Amino acid sequence: MILVVALAEIPVFGRLLRTGILAQRSREYVTAARVGGTSGRRILTRHVLPNAADPLVVQFAVSLTVAVFVEGAMSFLGVGVRPPEPTLGAVLSQSMPHLARAPHFAAGPLVTVTALVLGLSLVAEALNREIRR
Repeated sequence: MILVVALAEIPVFGRLLRTGILAQRSREYVTAARVGGTSGRRILTRHVLPNAADPLVVQFAVSLTVAVFVEGAMSFLGVGVRPPEPTLGAVLSQSMPHLARAPHFAAGPLVTVTALVLGLSLVAEALNREIRR
């Protein structure tokens, strides 16, 4: 499950990193480092990558939110984690036959997913604000 979500998110991180590197390499401090004789590798590791990696931190928090949804959906459909292991999607799926009689069975996994997504979204927003300072 982790592998599926990670493979789906790799292109997003790659595009963000590439965009950040392209934006940072045209900055004046990179030009000054080049004129000063700093090697290309040192410029990349000491100056460009740390400044280009800021959006990756926010995207990581957003990707965790997506991972919660993907895991829940796949487990709900029965293609996620194997049945002996409890997952939010599997618990929600097992509560569906009892929905008419006991709707509170479905409330637990739904509240948990909502709390996880809201919490991770708030973390992403806080990181975004901190990076913009």
